[in-house]
Amino acid sequence: MNSDSSSEPVHSMRAELMDSLRRVHDWMVSSLGADGRLVCRDHRVEHTGKNAGAIVMALRLARHADREEREPLVRLALQQGQRLVDNLVREGTSPCFTFRPGRHDPFNCSNSVIDGGAAADVLGALVRELEGECRAEELDPFREACLTHARTYLRYAVLDKGIPAQRAWGLTGLASAWRLEADPVLENAALEAVELLAGIQHADGSYPYHPLEWGASHPGASDISAYYQSRVTAFLIRALEDLGRDPGAPEYRQQVRGSLDFLCALQGVDGIKVGLVEAKPWYWGANYEVVSHPFDIYALAAGWRLFADERYAEGALRALRSWEAHLDRDGCPRSHLPLPGRGRSYQCAHFWAGHAMWIARALDDLQSIPAPALERRAVSVGIDLSLEYFEQASLIRLEDEQVVAWVRGSRPGVNVSHGSPHGAGLLRVQRKSDGRELLARCRLGGHQVAEWSGKSGGISWQRGWRAGGREVRFSTWLSRVHWRAGRFTEALSAPLKTFKRGVLAFAHPRVSSGFCLAPEIQLIEAGVIMNGSLAWRDGASVPGSQVERLFRVDGGGLLVTERLIEPADVRGLDYPVPERASEIERNGLEIRYRLA
Repeated sequence: MNSDSSSEPVHSMRAELMDSLRRVHDWMVSSLGADGRLVCRDHRVEHTGKNAGAIVMALRLARHADREEREPLVRLALQQGQRLVDNLVREGTSPCFTFRPGRHDPFNCSNSVIDGGAAADVLGALVRELEGECRAEELDPFREACLTHARTYLRYAVLDKGIPAQRAWGLTGLASAWRLEADPVLENAALEAVELLAGIQHADGSYPYHPLEWGASHPGASDISAYYQSRVTAFLIRALEDLGRDPGAPEYRQQVRGSLDFLCALQGVDGIKVGLVEAKPWYWGANYEVVSHPFDIYALAAGWRLFADERYAEGALRALRSWEAHLDRDGCPRSHLPLPGRGRSYQCAHFWAGHAMWIARALDDLQSIPAPALERRAVSVGIDLSLEYFEQASLIRLEDEQVVAWVRGSRPGVNVSHGSPHGAGLLRVQRKSDGRELLARCRLGGHQVAEWSGKSGGISWQRGWRAGGREVRFSTWLSRVHWRAGRFTEALSAPLKTFKRGVLAFAHPRVSSGFCLAPEIQLIEAGVIMNGSLAWRDGASVPGSQVERLFRVDGGGLLVTERLIEPADVRGLDYPVPERASEIERNGLEIRYRLA
């Protein structure tokens, strides 16, 4: 490292990041029992795949520790590595060996390919990290467990699991095993998995959460997921490099860069992604989350190293800053900040702490980012009028010197658990100078802000139960999770809340321009025109209704023009203008305003 003044931001960033990792690591291992088991406080189970993350963080912290501090960190890594080995069990009479609990304990909230991919990945890394420092007989059990799992399970799982992010997680374990022993069987399976991921990726760089052709049970599960997008990319980059392949090589460049570009497009100037682009909304207690940021950071920092694109460097740093800002004082990760109207997210903090291993792995790439990008990480720079259109995701990003705005067009079918809850219009508008949100997702007088809404017909219990009946049954599982964690009030109320949001809300006669599933899109200079309809919450259009919506940036912010061309038989129609709107003009069923 150079000693001139230009290195000072790098040193400062490293110290800041090491402190954050230390806090998360210490919070995570504070639940370590006398028997060496790391047990989740909420689920009261040993999350093997997440506990692997404590090993990576301990080893990374040990690199920058003095001898006295290093020894306990290495001992912890070896102890938890042995726990991974102890949890490798043969599946009955099957030749497969998998890491427990995996799918065997429902309170693990994971499955065998996720746990196994993470465990094998980390065991391989543990062997490589400590070779030369530990005796071979100490490391041999880790090597053997990694290879056994890869040869008997991962080589198959990466080719047949239905969710791309799960296949990609398994791929990291398979590649880590190959790096220990160059077995062509493992290599061939890994490269085939890479091809399959490329085949399911959309041309615009986005990934479906659970493709219909790979077995999704609901159309909404095939939607894009802001939460899962960076997982596939991060795992792919990691696996290719472990396989001795260059992710920036021509055969992988489009796959990797396309995914990174879409990830950047999801991200706001504060590093937070558009949470309303989400195939799995039931996971979250708010309209955004930051617990996917460790994967964002790793993918974007690696992207900077591979392609020298400063957008990736700045994106990684923005994601890092927002993740750090959401850590509790004791280092416990939070998915979002608590505010009125927000609730508890489904996953546990133990999961999120384990994922911080990917930030630890990104440290070298983060340190290579030049000082100008470090200084810009919280500062937005000006930009000419910009429109980015991601066709398969039907997402439009508009940007000028004042604002960045996201507009969604079509999306798959929805219910309370699957598919993005809003489309056919504005999702988010953010002022660039201070990161202020200009579009509050709230209701005024029963009407959603920045949407045409009203009522049509009466309550349809058939529509409601069709949309949410299965989700009410699933809510009994949510009750069990709350009960196990000692949240008895939430346990008792979970089915009622799911019935209200998953059945009653869909049965209700409320209709909205934001519920339309398939508007027509016309791109114009620095803007987009959408022609759609009013629709019930499940996306069914109100017959005869017609809405035209125009969104455009002009250098002074976002201009919005809303025209309700045909209201059909909808009663109680209204369109609440956002609180921070200016230049408001109303002319019957036409409304114009600016957000800046």
